[in-house]
Amino acid sequence: MSLMLHCGASEVKYHELRDIPVTNRVHQWIGKQGQVRTLQRTERWAGIQHYDFASSVLRSCELMGMPVDENRTRWGVSNEGADLFGYLKFQTEVMGRPTIVSRYFTSDVEPGMGLRHSNRSKFSAQGTIGGSVFVCDNLVITGSFLFRKRHTVRNVENLRPIITDGMREYIDSLPDLGAMVTNLQQKWLTAQDLASVYLRAGRQKVMPWSHIGEVDKYWNNPTHEAFTKREDGWRLYNAFNTVAKKYNPSRQFDVVSRVADCILPKQESQEKICY
Repeated sequence: MSLMLHCGASEVKYHELRDIPVTNRVHQWIGKQGQVRTLQRTERWAGIQHYDFASSVLRSCELMGMPVDENRTRWGVSNEGADLFGYLKFQTEVMGRPTIVSRYFTSDVEPGMGLRHSNRSKFSAQGTIGGSVFVCDNLVITGSFLFRKRHTVRNVENLRPIITDGMREYIDSLPDLGAMVTNLQQKWLTAQDLASVYLRAGRQKVMPWSHIGEVDKYWNNPTHEAFTKREDGWRLYNAFNTVAKKYNPSRQFDVVSRVADCILPKQESQEKICY
C-alpha cells in the first residue's frame, strides 16, 4: 500500500523537509470558518522538525540492517506545514548482499513503514511497520506500531533510541510474522472453512456481522488480480483488511491483529510453525 494525500496535504521531497520550520508553542491559524484559532501548549511540549524526525528514522533503520529505499519512499506535509506523513520502503539488498527484509519476506509480502507526527498536536509521533502499511493525511494509519510518543522535551531528546528500540522489537518478531504469512498461504479454504471463519469472526466480534458480508464480497472479487488465482487464507486475510480500512485507527489495529487467529485458530497455527 502507499501514502495517500487528499485532505489539503501535498507531497514533498526528502531534502525539502529541512526548510519547514517547527510551529511555535503558541500557534495560531485560520480555521475552516475563517476564524482565527489559537493553540497554546505547556512548557513540556517540544516540536519536532520534520527533517530531524525523518533522518532519525532513516538512520535507525540503516543501523538495524533495514536500509530505506529512498527512491520508493514518499513524504507529505499538511498545507500549513505542521503535520508530516511518510511512507517508507526498504532495500532488499546492498552491494549484492541481502538485507533482513529479503530473508523473511517474499514477493507476496513486502514490509513498509508508515510515519506521521503533528506539531499542531493532532497526534503524537508515530511509526508503524508491517506487510501492509497505509498512511494518509485524513489521520488514518495502519500497521503494527513501532512507537507512539508525545511531543515532549524528553521524547524529542531521545527520539533515535525510541525508534531503534521499536525496530529491534520488530526484527525480533520477523520469524513469527513470516511463519504466519506462510501458514495463511498454505491454508486452502473450502466453502465450509469460509463459513467457519466468518462465524468465528462474528461471534468474537472482530467486526459486525454486516461487515463480514462485505468481506465475502472481497473474497469473491479480490481487489488485486494476484489473489484471484488462490483460494487460501492469505486471500481471505486481505479481504478482511480491505473492509477494515474504513474503520478508525484503533479499530483497524484491533481487527488486523485478530483476523489471523480466526483464519488460523491458535492451536492449528502453532502446530504448523517450524523454526
